[in-house]
Amino acid sequence: MTTRQSAAAERGVRLITSGSDTSTDGIVCSAVSPRLTEWIPELLTALRPRSQQTVRQHATSDDPFRASSAILSAIHPEWTTTTDTWSDDTAEAVAYTRAITALALTYVDGDPDAVSAYHQERYADLIDTVESVGTGRGPVNGDLGALTKGPVALHRDLDDDPQPLTLLLDGEAWTELTDRRTGVRALAAIAVLGDGFDVRVVASPALQRELTRRYPRWSAIHLDLTADRDRSRRGGRRSRNQEAPTDAHPAWTALDGLAATPGKRRLLGNLTATHGRRYQDLEHDHAIGIEAGTVSRYVLDLENRGLVTVDRRGQHNTVRLSERGETAVTQFLDADDELVHPNQRRLDTGLTETPHESTSTVSPRREDHGEDTPTPIDEWVAATGDPDGEAEYVQWLQPPDGSLDTQSIHQRFAAAARGDGVTLVDDHLTPFDDGRVAYLSHHTNEAVVVAQWGGPLATLGRLAAALLSDKALSKILTPSRVGREFASIHDGVTDHDPGRTLRRGHQVGWFSESEEHYDTWRERVTTVRDGHLARLARLVGSSDTVARGSLFEDLHGLVATATHLYHAAGIDLTITLRVPDTASLATDDNRRHDFCAFLRHTVPKQTVYGVHSGYRMLFETRPSKLKRRLPYEVEEGATVEMTASWVLAGPTMTALQPTLTEVLDATSDAVREPIADGTEAAPELAIAVRDGTTYSAIRDVVDDIAATTDTEWAASTRRRLVRRCLRSFGPSESPARASPYDAAESLLRAITQTGGVPDSDAVERAAAQLPAGRFRPDLPPTATKLYATLLQAAEPCGRSELIERAGISGSSYDRHIETIADCCRVRSAPASSRQKWTVTPTVTPERQVEPLPASVWWSAHGTAVSGPPVCTAYSASQPVPVNTRQPHAWLNQLCRHTGLHPTAERVTSSWWLWRPDATPTLQQTMYTPTHAVQTEQAPDQMQYSATIRGGDR
Repeated sequence: MTTRQSAAAERGVRLITSGSDTSTDGIVCSAVSPRLTEWIPELLTALRPRSQQTVRQHATSDDPFRASSAILSAIHPEWTTTTDTWSDDTAEAVAYTRAITALALTYVDGDPDAVSAYHQERYADLIDTVESVGTGRGPVNGDLGALTKGPVALHRDLDDDPQPLTLLLDGEAWTELTDRRTGVRALAAIAVLGDGFDVRVVASPALQRELTRRYPRWSAIHLDLTADRDRSRRGGRRSRNQEAPTDAHPAWTALDGLAATPGKRRLLGNLTATHGRRYQDLEHDHAIGIEAGTVSRYVLDLENRGLVTVDRRGQHNTVRLSERGETAVTQFLDADDELVHPNQRRLDTGLTETPHESTSTVSPRREDHGEDTPTPIDEWVAATGDPDGEAEYVQWLQPPDGSLDTQSIHQRFAAAARGDGVTLVDDHLTPFDDGRVAYLSHHTNEAVVVAQWGGPLATLGRLAAALLSDKALSKILTPSRVGREFASIHDGVTDHDPGRTLRRGHQVGWFSESEEHYDTWRERVTTVRDGHLARLARLVGSSDTVARGSLFEDLHGLVATATHLYHAAGIDLTITLRVPDTASLATDDNRRHDFCAFLRHTVPKQTVYGVHSGYRMLFETRPSKLKRRLPYEVEEGATVEMTASWVLAGPTMTALQPTLTEVLDATSDAVREPIADGTEAAPELAIAVRDGTTYSAIRDVVDDIAATTDTEWAASTRRRLVRRCLRSFGPSESPARASPYDAAESLLRAITQTGGVPDSDAVERAAAQLPAGRFRPDLPPTATKLYATLLQAAEPCGRSELIERAGISGSSYDRHIETIADCCRVRSAPASSRQKWTVTPTVTPERQVEPLPASVWWSAHGTAVSGPPVCTAYSASQPVPVNTRQPHAWLNQLCRHTGLHPTAERVTSSWWLWRPDATPTLQQTMYTPTHAVQTEQAPDQMQYSATIRGGDR
């Protein structure tokens, strides 16, 4: 190698253009096509002399076996471990190292023509091993991981001067390529080579444009062919011998040298500081994309840099980010795991993080916190991007700004589901830019899928694509969750073999006895998934009813397989279908029929009884399928459970509740004849269709979010929050209804802003950050803008300031300032020169402690009660039948005596009462039953006593 070459040599991948002054000497591969087997063996043949020279320079013994063992220990410190099983790639890399060492030390003079036939045959075998590594045709059919651990690792760790490799890309072969995955694999091989060599790519301008169009991310990272504002280096990567700046942040210094190792950066970017991940899960994480044997080596390097900590106390090692690693990920890696230099990073130290950290990740966590106004959630969810371009068909639910973290986003979408069954939500949705996109989210033991309705067949395909996507298999259905042989399903406790339980009980499809190992099953299910989606692309607009019917059946089976696997793995799954155009369902009979038919055929398939498929128990009529069931016993009165909760969201979705209830109720009439006539026992199918916008639904949202915090929320606080949510989001024509999404979002924002239990004012301030159409729809739009502006103002505001901040005209201000002053908590604030307005805080009334007039409280006997009735007891002598559905019906008699009125609001075992003729402080009271006594005179009747408390609720 010449001196000029050595000076220019640098590990990595770079583009050589006509204007470049970089030499193209060294090893040159011409006509490099996307098919690896056409040029990798040629490259390895040309590289072999340099590899043998490198081995001879570092050999510690003349014995090839001992020398190769020393080399393996130097480049793969973990290769002798007895706890990890070698992958095929590791085995092939070891075979390569043994072979290249034998060639370097035993056959120094080349082909042993004059030696024995044994040596000739052995020489040929060694050459074949060296020149086929990583091509899929090696000793154990290893993939790119074998190339990484074999020749690339050898030259990366033992070569001081990187060997230049010049690759002349075949423009015609690349532009005419139809299988994009072949190109992706070839580009991945080029990137792998860049880890150990100075790879110089030569491509024509036309081919450069084609690479930019088809592989934009790879082109941006390795060739600078696309504009990437977050790239950390434009002048090439720093070599290993170049020192990092001495005044750099310690976390940035720890990242030194990782510019040329994207695998380590991806590994780092997919770890968290709060949740340890097993090596086996990292091996199968599609977002990381590194081979099994590489994980432990990468982790050791990151641990030595102080970026991760490894817990080796259990049976399986787990790794998580250290404090320095968390700083490195959040400040110096972008969302694509590219390095961002400290000088390019604008740090904001005034951020307020959510007080409850995520215990699992759903996506990269680096967001730009510099936005003053958060992007509305529905707006960025609708901005899907173009899947035919850079966007993905399945995306993580991750906000583009720091207004909410990913766990809060997950809670926002999960909060709408009201238990098993179907929940209907009235929500004004922005249609997806591309309806083919689906979103996925996962935290701890919960998963959420969000897809847009696009007709029965397309929607089934979108659900299957999301539930069994590479993202889901990498982060949710991982080996550590289900087990290498699925032994972890149902917490590892089943009456049958795990594989048989899934196959014969849950009726999981495409899961034979030979596919009970995780790796084999994953390969099988992804092949089936890709095949079904390819058929969907061909048939989604086809009139071939036979082919479409067959695909319907297969997609139904694939979705049911996925939901049953989630259920068996202990994951609570919520499926949200967005229907932006519910008006068409109400007016178009054909569309409504398709929608109802989809639910009628899809929802009952996602049912389970114990470990048994509810659909197979109740509806299956094919004898061949019925014979493939585990034996079961059915308890009297038992019902099936849902493997997934369904949420249907649209502008007027709750109007369809009677229709959908009728459709799903009619499904139970279609059970098998032996079940219908009572000769065969089976659990009952009862799929509830609930309204997710009612008072009780919003109360459930408050309770669910309260349960995720570390602080106890008082019952009175929860009631006030429910009322404030209904007031903030309820339309004027129905103030007792609200969107659970708006309620959840406001609560989560308020928790983040207050750092504790939010009060109703904090929730209203958070609600004011929502789009104007969602906050206070009972007010005119201009009045809503005025009120929202005042809520978010830190100080009282005058006329001109309000006009400017709210973006309204002076006449609009004059018309509506009195409107919000009359119906809201807006009051005039004292000012020296001009009038200013402010929102007064809510004052919780003190409990009434003064004695009440005797005429206010009466017992059921009609006897007046005097004294301070903060806790006044009553006993009812009127007996009530035991079997009544409302054992507190005698409350009506109490109300007749006292002038109180029961409301629809019930708090656990208590009722709120309303007395309109009393003072405001005494108007609201609470009735709580204390005990029920069975009477001796009438054993079938009860006698009740209760406590009534006065005061504002």
